[in-house]
Amino acid sequence: MRHRMRPIVALLVFAGASAAMAADWQTVASDKKRTIELDRASILQSDPGTKVAWGRIVLSGSEAATAGYVTVKALNRYDCRNQTFATIKRVYLDEDAVVVKDERVKVEKDVPVTPGSVDEKLWRDVCKPAGSGVADISQLAKKASRAAQASQTASADLRAADYRPARGADKPALTRVAEGKAQGAEQGAEPSIPIKKNFIDKPAPPPKAELMEKPVARAEAAPPEVQRVPAYSPPPRPKPRLVRAPAVQRAPAMLAVEGHAGTLAQGAPGTPWAHHHIHWSYEGEFGPPNWGTLKPEWQLCNTGERQSPIDIRDGIKVDLEPIRFDYRPSYFRIIDNGHTIQVNLGHGNTLEVMGRVYDLVQLHFHRPSEERINGRGFDMVAHLVHKDLDGRLAVLAVLLERGGAHPVIQTLWNNLPLEKQVDYSPEGVAIDLNQLLPENRNYYTYMGSLTTPPCSEGVMWMVMKQPVQVAAEQIAIFSKLYPMNARPVQSIRNRLIKESR
Repeated sequence: MRHRMRPIVALLVFAGASAAMAADWQTVASDKKRTIELDRASILQSDPGTKVAWGRIVLSGSEAATAGYVTVKALNRYDCRNQTFATIKRVYLDEDAVVVKDERVKVEKDVPVTPGSVDEKLWRDVCKPAGSGVADISQLAKKASRAAQASQTASADLRAADYRPARGADKPALTRVAEGKAQGAEQGAEPSIPIKKNFIDKPAPPPKAELMEKPVARAEAAPPEVQRVPAYSPPPRPKPRLVRAPAVQRAPAMLAVEGHAGTLAQGAPGTPWAHHHIHWSYEGEFGPPNWGTLKPEWQLCNTGERQSPIDIRDGIKVDLEPIRFDYRPSYFRIIDNGHTIQVNLGHGNTLEVMGRVYDLVQLHFHRPSEERINGRGFDMVAHLVHKDLDGRLAVLAVLLERGGAHPVIQTLWNNLPLEKQVDYSPEGVAIDLNQLLPENRNYYTYMGSLTTPPCSEGVMWMVMKQPVQVAAEQIAIFSKLYPMNARPVQSIRNRLIKESR
């Protein structure tokens, strides 16, 4: 752990000593909801093969309003040899760049870089930057030492400079400098004063005022040799544009869809939400058997090979990796979107599984449960929809069965909006989704799809084995709004299903 602390301490020390150095934020990826940026000026190398750098996520206006902050900065350590990275620290900032929360990661975990992901782009920009490389800490220390020595000996260097005579060799060198500048100012020409080659590295300092015969009207001009080696000055960078056409559009899940990914296209809080022009339902001519014919982009609903939900059976029992939940009490917005009751949450709730971290975007309900376990159905199911930075979706299904009252469900039902298509955020009311998880965290997992149009595939499903109890009255409240909003089970088609043993 001690060797991991060194790059962090060095970075903080260098940041304090270089306060005048402006950050160089450059966009790595973006979509309609957020922009991922890297501060190239912060990249530092400490141990061989290891670099540290600051990155940040800038949320769009609607996302920031929901989350309660605008920017999340993260200090990451990148292993350039093993292609892994670990987050060391996170800082949450509001629109005025005021720190809302500052947290140090308790357990640093090296995460493998997935090919083609945003993480890989960040890793590559840090470990294999285009153009010149970044200086390590020892080089920075040497530069700082040389700068300090140069400052202390500036006057000595000035006196030791061997200025060659331009005219009047019998006059002292510094007097000739002053006279040459004054004469050049009168004639409107630049003075020409040859200097020794070893001064090419830095401009000659101006002579002291008391050694000059009269004030010089013009600003001091650099000798011609110095002008041939100008100091690099980067062009001004425009401020990042938070809401623009996305630079990277990855998965169908990034499009506006109902049900599972509906929040990816939500409008301003308190206003009706835009829905598809073509209506779909759970029965009749617009029901599930016809979803694939209603719009061309919905054809997967009829032709897909990995559709959800399924009757989960014949899974292979293995030692599944535990799901690492990081759920925290959160404010929420609730809406009746015409197909279900949906609850939208701000950023900050995550789960980690199979080396990827997913943000919880929203949760919603179906009655009866869409999933079946060995042919058995349940009274309801809650689907918790998660999305990572690359747009991949992971849905956690919590089965609900009749039993005792559940406090989270009751809080949500207490705040149901009076109208469809209008979301509502109760002031000062928060929910803790840890309470919605069963005590036994064993689960089934398989690859499937959204269970509503456009039925996009490539969704990782995790279905908790142990059901959670809800009261009969709580089930009845949802039934008044949606007595049946479950898609029928789909063909498994020889998919691999794994389950915790």
